[in-house]
Amino acid sequence: MTDTQLLEIAQEADFTAAIIPTSEIVVDAKFRPFCEENLCGKFNANYSCPPDCGTVEETRQRLMAQDKALVLQSIWEIGSYENKAGILESKKTHNAMILRLTEKLRQAGLKGFCLGYGGCPLCDPCKRVMNEPCAFPEKRISCMSAYCIDVAKLAKEGGLKFAWEQDKLYLFGMFAYKEKAE
Repeated sequence: MTDTQLLEIAQEADFTAAIIPTSEIVVDAKFRPFCEENLCGKFNANYSCPPDCGTVEETRQRLMAQDKALVLQSIWEIGSYENKAGILESKKTHNAMILRLTEKLRQAGLKGFCLGYGGCPLCDPCKRVMNEPCAFPEKRISCMSAYCIDVAKLAKEGGLKFAWEQDKLYLFGMFAYKEKAE
């Protein structure tokens, strides 16, 4: 699949997108403490989140084992950051879009994994809290923060807008993949 085809598929899925080599992605351990603060409630409670997703080095190695990343952006009209319900719904829809796109890319033969916003929503609650194995290990979606990705730098590298605007929410994700099947 060519870069142009991938970008067209992403656009059809309602994303603005860019393709960059994974070697250009900035991974910075300073983002892991945000996960450890556990404001989302998924730290140590979701297989896609720390500590289960791996150490900073393990997630960096997993990312760097891929050749490229299809960086995905969706922009949501939220009215204001006081609109908590709208923000939560936007994040939920954003991840659902990433999961659908990932499935389409895999069906087309692309091998890789996706990252989005927040921990994996596939099981509620995550099987982790019941000490059961992950029901969807190949489908689960980790947070960009869990992988310590500097999203501002990622957006800049891909030529995508990264902003904090009062009435808009900019959300990012990615599908990291091998350029050629092994």
